[in-house]
Amino acid sequence: MSKIIGHARIPPPSWEDIRAEAAISGTTPEVAGEKIIRMQNKQIELEAMDPLRNGYEPPIWHVCDALLGWPWCYDRPFLKQCRTRLPACRDLKTDREVWDTFCELMRKHLKYERAIKMLLILGGNRGAKSEYAAKRGMMMVTEKENARIYAMHMSEPRSKKDQQPLFWKYMPAEWQVQIASLVAYIKYKEKTGFAENSFITFNGSSGGFLNYMQDKDTALQGMEADLVLPDELMPADWVPDLELRLATRAGKAIATFTPIHGYTPTVKIFCDSATVVKTITAFLCPRDRGAADEAQALHLTQEQYDELWKSVDKRRAALAPQSQPEDVLAWLEPDDGPFDAAQRLALGGRVFDQVPRVMKCVDPRKAVVFFNPSDNPYGNPKEVVADLRKKSRAYVRERFYGMAEKTISVMIPKFTRKIHVIPASRIPAEGTNYFFMDPASERNSFMSWFRRRGNDAYLYREWPGKYYIPGIGIPGPWAIPSGRKDGLNDGDPGEGQRPSFGFGNARYKFEIARLERWEDWKIWKETNIECPAEDGYPNEDDLKEWDTRDEEGNPVRAEEIITMRYVDSRAASSPRIEKDRPETLQTQLDSINLFFNLTPGADITDGVNAINSALDYELDPSSPEGFAAAGEPIFINPAHFFISEECENSIYAFENWMNSTDGQNGACKDPIDLARYFFTSECEDIGPQDYQPRGGVSYGRNPGSASVNRVYRGARRLPR
Repeated sequence: MSKIIGHARIPPPSWEDIRAEAAISGTTPEVAGEKIIRMQNKQIELEAMDPLRNGYEPPIWHVCDALLGWPWCYDRPFLKQCRTRLPACRDLKTDREVWDTFCELMRKHLKYERAIKMLLILGGNRGAKSEYAAKRGMMMVTEKENARIYAMHMSEPRSKKDQQPLFWKYMPAEWQVQIASLVAYIKYKEKTGFAENSFITFNGSSGGFLNYMQDKDTALQGMEADLVLPDELMPADWVPDLELRLATRAGKAIATFTPIHGYTPTVKIFCDSATVVKTITAFLCPRDRGAADEAQALHLTQEQYDELWKSVDKRRAALAPQSQPEDVLAWLEPDDGPFDAAQRLALGGRVFDQVPRVMKCVDPRKAVVFFNPSDNPYGNPKEVVADLRKKSRAYVRERFYGMAEKTISVMIPKFTRKIHVIPASRIPAEGTNYFFMDPASERNSFMSWFRRRGNDAYLYREWPGKYYIPGIGIPGPWAIPSGRKDGLNDGDPGEGQRPSFGFGNARYKFEIARLERWEDWKIWKETNIECPAEDGYPNEDDLKEWDTRDEEGNPVRAEEIITMRYVDSRAASSPRIEKDRPETLQTQLDSINLFFNLTPGADITDGVNAINSALDYELDPSSPEGFAAAGEPIFINPAHFFISEECENSIYAFENWMNSTDGQNGACKDPIDLARYFFTSECEDIGPQDYQPRGGVSYGRNPGSASVNRVYRGARRLPR
């Protein structure tokens, strides 16, 4: 009888397994049992001899691979499951076709249009984050000739102790030699790691080991990488430099981190305003005052979990795996969504936290994936679970689920996506519309459209937004996360803010007319169909005459009626000498038939308090988490301000604006300023007939002075 080898993932065969095999093969139970044990032992031996090619890979690793567009997969059992379970893979001929199809389906499911450049893996203790990074590093140098990879750790001793042994573990068996030749240089000792903190393989690929104690500029000088693998506490100022070092070779970065130091500046770069696109049920964090479900946390039955502890007491091999992986292929099957309501109410009405599994970053080239101890049966996850008993909820979320809790204070603490961000389809079609503009010379102007409906206010459009702008394309984000000042900042200006598009007043008017669909814009568009819509631009003299007012002075000559427009009073009222006379931005806008009120000069605090008051809400405490099963909030006192999900720049600003750190130069300031002005300008739902402003500059112009019928003098290309 072959010896049974204890294994974290492959338990000895049960009597049911043996009897089933005996029935299939027509042999005795003794012969069947021997056959199963020999097969298991062979699998265990292959895994030990060559973990790179034969080692186990948790399915969550393949989610990371899909996001990165990783071109190789050694996990043939996983590919076989893809063929069986995914209709799109069933008739494909090669493993590579199956793998590419899975990756494309997974990215689409997680709302990514293309492969990312940088992946942050946040994980609990013993979640196999570093194992994943090391194995993918060795896959790169094995599969790609002349590849360049770099691994990084907190210090050289930590690199030699914690990181370099993993790279030696996944070095192909045939390369685990001590050699110094004209082609290859591989010298490794357990005590000192790789000689000179580097190696060169037989196919010309190389790996180097750096650490954050080195001077950044010196360490990264001249680096061109296919893959960089920073582990634990990477300084925030290394992130943008590493991005540049990946450009030449179209490289990737996999950063791994256990958030024991909380929401660090590096975590902030990835996680600020990131969207949760996949959650899991946190069975160690009950919300119903019941006990944590330790078995479910490891994806085991209660019987399997009890068996693990019995095997410890009796000093024998466990008859159950140490944990079971999450079935990520189920994500791609029908009726699976990012927030699983069935899980939320699982186990006879038990209610647990939902925690992120995958997050989509503001920068679409980045993503965050969370690893858990349950992903790694080799890490003795039951002991991790036991150590977390009687720990605080925040500690459990950090050490098991890899969550970094954000503790830095922001100016709009009442704002939360779950309550205040709504689909564009839920914005009321009727109401009173207001337009606000924050002009700037050194950056693009920011514009916001608000709608009042009864007591509720809606931000339904922003400019620039994540939509096509003629002559520009789809701009990048207005602001992006930054690690400056140890994370105490509003972010850095994004591509949507700087460099400026170079628009003048008339060009901004064209954008307003286009989005609000003015009658003059529609006439021009219909009479100049020979000019491509994406490049068309009217004669500027004509454009200046465009007007939304009818002959009685009412602003109704547009599909979208704007009751009142406001412009930032500081920028619009500062005089300057033009043609020997003082002019302001407001008078310049008047001259092209864009008439604005000036925003009030209320203190910032007044506006912030007004925003927070409108955002304030109270959920029904009798419902789990205050939400219905379908995910809709159940209010006792509802919020009165909501933002369309399409206004991504404004949403980011509401989540991250701090004001006290970056002040007037804050990257998030403009969207917040416009919201402040809206709530301090007495913008009410005044009905469709009342167009008269109360104070400030009116639309005033003598009735009948607005020309409706104009001769258009052709079109030209948009100014670049």
